Amino acid sequence: MNEIERAVITIVGKDRVGILAGAATEVAEAEGNVINVNQTVMDGFFTMTMIIDIRGLDISLDELENRIESRFPEMNIHVMHENIFNAMHTI
Repeated sequence: MNEIERAVITIVGKDRVGILAGAATEVAEAEGNVINVNQTVMDGFFTMTMIIDIRGLDISLDELENRIESRFPEMNIHVMHENIFNAMHTI
């Protein structure tokens, strides 16, 4: 059985309807799988962290980020491989 290969997606910006659904749709259309999501809305600001399984992804992480950004141009969006995320947060 293949070990899960993950990426982290973060989205931050003004809250509006459909952010989580739109991001999940882009992941699914790229053949990724959402593993876990954490979202919060505070004083009208939306924050979300999504962990996805990218083993079946049929596009690059950069392209996935571009597609999500196209859907939500007013939001701050980052997509990065788990290895990069972990390296950035290791002392």
